[in-house]
Amino acid sequence: MNIEDQYTRYPNGISEKKLSNRLGLYWEESIQDWEFIVADSERLSDFLKIYQTELDNDNDKFTLMSLIVSSFDDGFSEEDIEIKELWEVCRIILEKECFLHFSIIKYWSLLEEKDAKNIFSITPYIRKVWDKVEMNFF
Repeated sequence: MNIEDQYTRYPNGISEKKLSNRLGLYWEESIQDWEFIVADSERLSDFLKIYQTELDNDNDKFTLMSLIVSSFDDGFSEEDIEIKELWEVCRIILEKECFLHFSIIKYWSLLEEKDAKNIFSITPYIRKVWDKVEMNFF
């Protein structure tokens, strides 16, 4: 089994619904890309607090981290200084729980993309996470 197969995971509807209820976010059964649609950089502090204090299920943690990283991408686009401070909290979580969040780190890193015009706002930050955790996967 290769690394991609072993660690690839996706947000799931059960966790999306549970988190939407907990966080007061939009959700419906047919929604696709929930983490992009409901991303909110102004709520990052709340999202991180809930991640750190309330979640013990890997599916819920992965799904919320997908929302958190998508929200950071929006925040970095807005060049908010407070967002960059919160990023340090998220970065530590991603590095410590890199096996759980492999898919998130890999997706947002855009490792094959060399043109800075074709990357996400968060990509330079996520690439630093990848550089720190890559050795765990090979």
